[in-house]
Amino acid sequence: LDSSAWFEQCQQGRWHRAHAQTGQNPALRTFLFHLARLARLPVQLVFVFDGNQRSQIKRGHRVSTNDHWMVKPTQRLLNTFNVQWIMAAGEAEAQLALMNGAGIIDAVMTDDSDAFVFGAQTVLRNSTFSIDSTVKLYTTSAIQEHMDRHLTDDGFLTLAICCCGDYDKKGLPGCGRETALGLARCVDAGVLRAAVCGNNLDGPLQQWRDTARYHLVDDPTGKMGRSHPALARSLPDSFPDPCIINLYAQPAVTPITKLPILQSPAPPDIAPLASLVQQLLGWESKKVVSTFRSTIWPVVVLHEVLE
Repeated sequence: LDSSAWFEQCQQGRWHRAHAQTGQNPALRTFLFHLARLARLPVQLVFVFDGNQRSQIKRGHRVSTNDHWMVKPTQRLLNTFNVQWIMAAGEAEAQLALMNGAGIIDAVMTDDSDAFVFGAQTVLRNSTFSIDSTVKLYTTSAIQEHMDRHLTDDGFLTLAICCCGDYDKKGLPGCGRETALGLARCVDAGVLRAAVCGNNLDGPLQQWRDTARYHLVDDPTGKMGRSHPALARSLPDSFPDPCIINLYAQPAVTPITKLPILQSPAPPDIAPLASLVQQLLGWESKKVVSTFRSTIWPVVVLHEVLE
């Protein structure tokens, strides 16, 4: 799980508006409840936190280089919950995708389709914060079988750079998702990855633009669906931005060989967790006991049953 995505959801406006009713630290309270909800399932959770090499620009906004205020308290909660967490070198999403591609974890839970660009193979759409308990599962194999066989890592890279991914809110002006999918069918984005990984940028980038314009003008293979001559004429020589490609092609990640070994599942440490909850949320003992009865003890029972 990507902790930064959880932080964003935990701090959604409705929790701030309800601050008087929810008490001290409503964002941490939300984190605790939804952690407990997932921990009641027979799955092993691994949280990954953004590292100090993460991108400083995301979705058009400058990202602070300082750790989010929720990092330390949520790590303390995870420790007492006996849920493993890992600090990524850069962005958690890229680290999770690497781990999933290597078979270390079975799936990445996120709402961000950029996980596929980084190489994720199985993605769970995060319904944790929704009333609906349905979980949607996507795999690259199913996407290629039922949607388009060209949606490989390189195909998803084409979609990301053309349709406003996390690192570029403009993308290719005038290019919609269907057009970008057509380009993924016709233009090899592998040359873009190779370009940023090597020393020669201009040649491969020009090759990509020339090929894209060729298919946009006449759609000679029929894979575009229709021609887009206006888009071909307006495609700038500055597109795609090699810096954006590089963020997708060479993200800062901790190598698999240097990752910690996944821990064996273990139940929460009730006494330390109760003490920490009182400290972070300001709950009295009576509220801790009543809340733990319905949210934490089922997690303990699950571990007892599984053992």
